[in-house]
Amino acid sequence: MSYQSSLPTKLKWKNMPAKPTEAYQPTMIEQVANIITHGSCILPAVYATWALVQRAGTPTQFWAGFIYGVALILLFTVSAAFHTTCLCNKSRMRDVLHRGDRAMIYVFIASSYFPWLSLMPNLSVDAETSSKSSSSLLPTILSWFGINSLVAADLRWLVWFLAAMGILYQQIFHEKYKWLETLIYVLIGLLPSLPFVHGDEFQGVWELKLGGACYIIGLIFFKADGRIPLAHAIWHIHVALGATIHYYAVFSYLMG
Repeated sequence: MSYQSSLPTKLKWKNMPAKPTEAYQPTMIEQVANIITHGSCILPAVYATWALVQRAGTPTQFWAGFIYGVALILLFTVSAAFHTTCLCNKSRMRDVLHRGDRAMIYVFIASSYFPWLSLMPNLSVDAETSSKSSSSLLPTILSWFGINSLVAADLRWLVWFLAAMGILYQQIFHEKYKWLETLIYVLIGLLPSLPFVHGDEFQGVWELKLGGACYIIGLIFFKADGRIPLAHAIWHIHVALGATIHYYAVFSYLMG
């Protein structure tokens, strides 16, 4: 055996970008980075959820913190599990977890709104008043889909409805229209915030905006697989950072 053949193969930091209707195939080092960047967040998310429910002073706070925390745990757990299965050959479990990983993005978006809209109900009231007085774009868009204005006014349930519609779309058209799917993530993440984000300042609003900015910037890397080395792992880091900032705001301003 020659000396050259005994040397380790050169690390590949990225593969070629995927075709429009196919999933990107990460290199080994990319997959390990994907697993670490979200797998390392699971135990902190469990502790963070425990801290939320321990700090809760009312049943409403308990359930808002619990639902938000469980979604946080599942986001990192399903993501890490999916990327772990990607180290193996193609399997049914890999496809199931891939779909679950995408679906958890919608669930996490809705759960991130839930504590604010449950524990600061004046936001929903202000949102309804604002949308009536300023002809907000949100009710108009929803009316195109036949959604009643009274339902749209209660944003607590609207965000879950939008998440459910997003999951349904994603399950039907999995990996077929990836740019459209990303656009849906952005719309579901931003549309419910439009009625009140420009309203009166409240404690936590800047943390919400900063965390949202982390997600938006991260989307650049979410769509850069095969173009930027470790792009998906960098997206994971932005998700973890945005979630941390939002968690801080929930824990500091809504609980106890």
